[in-house]
Amino acid sequence: MKILWRLMILLLITLNFLSAQELVNCLVAVVDRVPITWFDLRVIESFELWSEYEEDGVLSKEQMLNRYIERLLVLGLARGQVKVSEGEVLAEMSRLKNKFGSEVVEQKCQSLGMKESDLFSYLENKLLFEKIIGSRFNQKLYVSLKEIEDYYQKVYVPEEKSNGRTPAELITVLDMIEARLQNQKRRKQIKDWTEELKQRAEIMVYEDCLKKIR
Repeated sequence: MKILWRLMILLLITLNFLSAQELVNCLVAVVDRVPITWFDLRVIESFELWSEYEEDGVLSKEQMLNRYIERLLVLGLARGQVKVSEGEVLAEMSRLKNKFGSEVVEQKCQSLGMKESDLFSYLENKLLFEKIIGSRFNQKLYVSLKEIEDYYQKVYVPEEKSNGRTPAELITVLDMIEARLQNQKRRKQIKDWTEELKQRAEIMVYEDCLKKIR
């Protein structure tokens, strides 16, 4: 009886493991013949490997996938033309360790069943994406004084008050607000461009895999 009970427990553990492995390797999408697995998205999410050119905030699984699809399309345009050195990848790895701490990075890798070196390809893609976007959208965008004043009154002042702080005078935060608005406009340009890329691309999303993901 004890042997049977142990066998049942072992079988249950094995089935759970296989089920987890199936989910990790679950094919979420294919973009111009490039596969995306749920594991890819887990790595990006776990190590927060999004770019400064991409919008901030908590993402749903669909939004995460959509953003990663956009990144792959951008990379597909210029891969081979833009290069990232090994030194740049190692420097990005150092920044990651400074951000989370070396022990946390190691723990995250272990929880995902990967080695630290397995991260390098993801870091390289992030750096390539930033180089491509940075070279294409490097012009300084015009922001009018009215736009700055509107942002100050409608966004900055309410934010500061809600956080219990006294809002600074407009002249003090003018450059900061201008930079924010320029960044918003740049992200809008990037979004419009990547939407055009998606319209020309061959994209297949596997809803069955997405439904399995909590």
